[in-house]
Amino acid sequence: MDSIDKRLDHPAGLKVLVMGLARSGSAAARLLTGRGARVLGTDRGESISGASDLERAGVELRLGGDHPELVPQAEMLVLSPGVPLSAPLPQEALRLGVPVLGELELAARLLRLESGPPLLAVTGTNGKSTSSALSAHILLGDGRRVFLGGNIGKPLCELLLSGQTVDVAVVEVSSFQLEHLSDPRAFVPRVAVWLNLTPDHLDRHASLQNYAAIKRRLFEGLGPTDSAVLFTDDATVRESGLGLRGRLLGFGRDAAELPDSGMLISGRELSVIGEAASGTHYTLTAPRLAGDHNAENAAAAALATAALGVAPAAIQAGLDSYPGLPHRLEPVGEIAGVRYINDSKGTNVDATAKSLTGFDTPIILLAGGRGKGSGYRKLRAAVDRHVKQLILFGEEADRLAVDLEGCAPVQLVAGMAEAVNLARELAQSGDVVLLSPACASFDMFRDFAHRGRVFTELVSALREGS
Repeated sequence: MDSIDKRLDHPAGLKVLVMGLARSGSAAARLLTGRGARVLGTDRGESISGASDLERAGVELRLGGDHPELVPQAEMLVLSPGVPLSAPLPQEALRLGVPVLGELELAARLLRLESGPPLLAVTGTNGKSTSSALSAHILLGDGRRVFLGGNIGKPLCELLLSGQTVDVAVVEVSSFQLEHLSDPRAFVPRVAVWLNLTPDHLDRHASLQNYAAIKRRLFEGLGPTDSAVLFTDDATVRESGLGLRGRLLGFGRDAAELPDSGMLISGRELSVIGEAASGTHYTLTAPRLAGDHNAENAAAAALATAALGVAPAAIQAGLDSYPGLPHRLEPVGEIAGVRYINDSKGTNVDATAKSLTGFDTPIILLAGGRGKGSGYRKLRAAVDRHVKQLILFGEEADRLAVDLEGCAPVQLVAGMAEAVNLARELAQSGDVVLLSPACASFDMFRDFAHRGRVFTELVSALREGS
């Protein structure tokens, strides 16, 4: 038991500073206060949602700034995912020797101290939410009690706050959360999945190499009885598996790159290799698992749940019945033969490119928002092949127009309402109007879900008007 575990094992009176009071920070603050810690929460916002609930729980609040003067008084600093480790407050804490950890690590340490459920953790640039939700869906169909959370919605601390007893916790893990790990051994999943790696969040992580190193931290604490599920068609992901102590399971389309055990993807067929279940095949028929990227998500989920003992018949049943998630290639309406698709979770270039390849009909693409430090030229091939009209908005509209010049006609608009109305005018029967922004949402919206809801509401208004 290290020094952080010792403090958390008997937290009464522990002075904890929680930085960032959105969902994760709020959950961490409530959890620690409920266990007797003296919690002081800070947030740069002058006001925060749920402030009165936090104060009733016993959390002291200091809003409207970082308040660096509070660091020397703290015995532990807990960060929300949105707070970079490079920020002045955590750097000052590290300089003073104050332990710094994220909400995910806090929950994982407490779960381990309490002999909590095994963790199935999923990371990657794209597909994390779908693979996590699909894994949970398969496990639930197999009769397991499941917590689904992490970056996908509920913070892991909420599992402890609920008092719920579960058989498995499925956790979507972002690079922001992994950046905060004080020690990879603090968060050790029974099964860890790495889906892919493409440029994203370079405004925070500075380089693709650093981004990859942060992702690899999920796997560095694995023991010989734990499983690492890796997409071996991705050279960076494949090479990151070298030297891991866990049992290696690969999935991909290149049989030559697969390890001894794993799954070969061939179109809509998934074939298990090198296992006791070798010869097992899965077929993908669910509409919400269309596209090559979802074949990869399905392979990852099938391998991960099999590693937790789910039988092939239950895995196939889960693949067949998967209902999908909001904001991931979500059909939200059809008007005059035109389908409207909400893919607001397409927050980077690679995600949008993969979404475009899932359609064989002309696409009117709505894109734009806040950039993440990389350009959009990698979208050119997919846009040239699939898009009949680009409608661009947000902070990155001009840059998107430059990088995609010549691939499709371009129209720049002021916002989402104008984009949807223009798409309605330009679309013909058989077309798809696709919101897949290739950008973050924070220039105009609270998050990708807010952006997707606004799009859906605008489409509903169009349908009612029609």
